[in-house]
Amino acid sequence: MPRKRLSDFTGYRKADLLKIVEEQAGQEKSDSLMVVVERIIDIPDYSCSINIRKGEDVTDFMIKLTTKFINGYKNRPSQRISNPIGTQHDSILDEIISARIPNATEDLETIKYGHRLAMSAENVTGALLEEYLATVLIDYDWHCCWGETMKSIDFCNATDGQLLQVKNSDNSENSSSKTVRDGTAIQHWFRRFSRTGATNWSAINDLIGIKNDLEKLSEASFRSFVREAVSNNLKLVFLEEESPWYGKDQENKES
Repeated sequence: MPRKRLSDFTGYRKADLLKIVEEQAGQEKSDSLMVVVERIIDIPDYSCSINIRKGEDVTDFMIKLTTKFINGYKNRPSQRISNPIGTQHDSILDEIISARIPNATEDLETIKYGHRLAMSAENVTGALLEEYLATVLIDYDWHCCWGETMKSIDFCNATDGQLLQVKNSDNSENSSSKTVRDGTAIQHWFRRFSRTGATNWSAINDLIGIKNDLEKLSEASFRSFVREAVSNNLKLVFLEEESPWYGKDQENKES
C-alpha cells in the first residue's frame, strides 16, 4: 500500500480540508488539532506519510490524518500501556558479566531484569518529555503535533507559524530529521548533553520567551511530571512478571 503526504495531492482548497477535519473530529475537535492541520496544509511537504489505498483521495488522507492526531493524543504516555520488550535476553551477556565480575553470579538475574526495565523506561522517556512540554507550551501558543502528524516536527506555533523539534539528548537526532530541518525555519532543542549529563532547559526557555521564573521549564519540574505520570499509570513502563520487582510496584503504591 503506497504511503503519501499531503503534497502528493493537488486541486484542493484549504477551507474544504479544514471542514473535513472538523467533521471527522466531531466532539474531539481541539484548538491544537486545527492549528497543526492548518500548518500542514500551508506546508504540505511536512505532513506525515499515510497509507492510501487505490481509489482513495485527499478526503481520505485528511480523515486518516485527523484520526492519527486524535489517537496520538489519546495514547500519550500518561494514558498508554507499554508493550513488552520484543527481544529475548541473550544469555551470553551472563557469561560476559560473570567473567568480568566473578562474584556477580548470584546477582545476574537482578542485573538482567534491571537492564530490561531500564530499556523499557528509556523507550518512553522521549514521549514523556513531549507530553510534559505540551502541558506547558500550549499556554505560549505552541501546539503538539500528536501522533507524529508532521514529519520530524513536534510543535508548531499558532501565532507566527514557527516549528519546533525536540529530542531528549543531543545524540538522539537521526539523519532524516536533520535533512528535514535544512534550509527551513524549524527550531531544534534537546534536553540533555549526552557527554556531560548537563541539561539544556535555559535554551528552550529562551526560545519560547518564558521570562517568569515560576513558569520556566526545568529539570526539577520535568522529574516531578514524570514521577506523577508513572505513579498514576504503572503500566506506562513494562515490568516483566519474571522480574524480582513484579507485584511489589503495586504493593508500594497502595502502602
